[in-house]
Amino acid sequence: MVINKYATYERMINMIYYIGLVFVILLILISLDDLVWDIYCLFIYKKREKTSKTISYRELQETIPGLLAVIVAAYREEDVLEAVIDNLIDTNHYPDSMYHVFLGVYPNDIGTLEIADKLSKKYKNVHKIVHVIDGPSSKADNINNVLKNILEFENKNNIRFKGIIIHDSEDVVHPYELLVENYLLNYHKAIQMPVFPLQRMPKFGNIFKNMISGTYADEFAENHYRMLVVRNFAGSFVPSAGTGFALSRDVLDIFPDHNIFPVGSLTEDYKLSLILKQKGIHLHYVLEDVVRVRGNGEAVREFIATRSIFPSTYRAAVKQKTRWIYGVTMQSFKLKDILKNNDLSIATKYGFYKDWKAKFSNLLLGPGYLIFLYFIASLFFNIPIMYVKYSLSWYLMIFLSIMMIERQILRASAVKNVYGYKSAFISAFFPPILPFRMVIGNIINFHATLRAWKINLFGFKTSKKDKSPKWDKTKHEFLEKEVLGNFKRKLGDVLLFENLITPDELKMAIEKSKASGKRLGETLIEEGIVSERDILMSLCNINKDIYFTLDSKIVSQKNIQYFGKDFLKENLLVPIMKTNTTQVFAISNPDDVDKLENILRSEKSIKEDIRFVYSTKESILNSLEGREDENVLEQVKTVEELIEKGYISLRDGIIALKYLNHRGDIEQILYDMGFIGVKEKTN
Repeated sequence: MVINKYATYERMINMIYYIGLVFVILLILISLDDLVWDIYCLFIYKKREKTSKTISYRELQETIPGLLAVIVAAYREEDVLEAVIDNLIDTNHYPDSMYHVFLGVYPNDIGTLEIADKLSKKYKNVHKIVHVIDGPSSKADNINNVLKNILEFENKNNIRFKGIIIHDSEDVVHPYELLVENYLLNYHKAIQMPVFPLQRMPKFGNIFKNMISGTYADEFAENHYRMLVVRNFAGSFVPSAGTGFALSRDVLDIFPDHNIFPVGSLTEDYKLSLILKQKGIHLHYVLEDVVRVRGNGEAVREFIATRSIFPSTYRAAVKQKTRWIYGVTMQSFKLKDILKNNDLSIATKYGFYKDWKAKFSNLLLGPGYLIFLYFIASLFFNIPIMYVKYSLSWYLMIFLSIMMIERQILRASAVKNVYGYKSAFISAFFPPILPFRMVIGNIINFHATLRAWKINLFGFKTSKKDKSPKWDKTKHEFLEKEVLGNFKRKLGDVLLFENLITPDELKMAIEKSKASGKRLGETLIEEGIVSERDILMSLCNINKDIYFTLDSKIVSQKNIQYFGKDFLKENLLVPIMKTNTTQVFAISNPDDVDKLENILRSEKSIKEDIRFVYSTKESILNSLEGREDENVLEQVKTVEELIEKGYISLRDGIIALKYLNHRGDIEQILYDMGFIGVKEKTN
């Protein structure tokens, strides 16, 4: 009897040992390539830092703005949609007349429909696109329907968009995003901007409250700060995130029916980026950062990225990640097809493999924590030890532990660069060895993967009439107006981005301005830190006004004589353009708008609308003393005629004239902007 008990105990010890051995071997086998990839990433990242070129603000400003179409597909988003669009239009630095927002809504979604209708009446460049069917269908179907309407909008207005930009209905769009995309669309057919979840400032009091949303921040920081950068640089597969995603208008013509997004896919963004890769179009990933100074004078880095609030409850996170895991690893592609495709590089194939294997590696996470808990218990209780010291499984466990620590360090580094040191500590080292947030994130992924396998094996719960998966969307929330104010650019932010000032100089100027009661711009000019031109250009970008590089070529001597040179010099005014409804003048001081308008109406009897653009005092005075250029004035006349005939807006005409110094052909400039009918109408 005793022998039998001993034999049973011995078998149990052996079973526990082999369970631990098999488990640790499986984990090493499925994770070893990650270690090799991480080492490779370090070299690639270092090489990228030495060779990559940062886009300057001046390059963004000097690039002719093309018409952009921003698509926001919305279903039951009445709580956030208005605030999102208000914020986008209020804060972004792209000319308002050069982008249009298309809101894709459904006829049976009354709440969202009313908000979309309100926004389309509030803004000239916002358009409500009502689907032909009741919702929800799918996000892909919604976007495809909007795309068809965009094509009709182009035909109706005789224009052609330069790019199509996709955003979600809860996004905080970065003020410089459209500028960056407009610039890069000259070189790339598809672009993905970073996506970083919004996080509240970490404190010990909110660690557990923000635990679930924090797991998103950790994973996106690791993927979008490091992994996608390396994939892009190595020419590997870069998946779309479905938001902050831009396509060249030319890409639409590759698809005969213009149904770009694959309907029926739960991750239509990933599937589309796969299709593009197979068509030879690489999705270019962009990671650009800017320096800002907070109110306390502290300089901080900020990425030009899309930000939004992600789910904060376990149930919502599992639901969303189930959709992602199923769509990416089980629905979008078959690994054997990728491996057999000779048109794809090894780096690209490996990128697909990394995405594909998540449906297996995530399943090891649940048992892994149970085995780890057993291992901890064996240290304190008299139970069989799983990893006997100096055994094979023990050595393998040591190696696996080193790999785990390496992953935590890399994650902490990525989180630190995006969110700061506090977030990095809470993410990867609180507590040490098994940080809460990483554990919770892995449990969510384990649960979501189980659900994804269930869907894969048994299908969706759908009605008998409709077997296609519906838009399994997540409920969203948005930021308060007070918080959104932090995303709006201030004078110092723009000057820093243009490298016209250092953080220390800005901090000093802010302190002096507060002490003297003067405006920051005045202080900076008085201290000789920046010029009047720099301040004026920056303020125009913030206030959505137009800065005009003025010279005498564009100023008509006939107009100077009409108004009188002395009158124009005294009031620092230059007449630039006149249509049958509006006269446009260049001035130097935004504070003089009301005063100068009253003077022009009272002393010069101007009845038309008066519009102002801005230039420096020196440029205004010099332009009144120089010589006109008949060729340039002829092109100004062309713009005036196009405005009067309604082919372009006044603002578009003024914007086009800004680029005459860079490109001498106004018709070509307008064509590049997207007004494709201009050449026909001027011939």
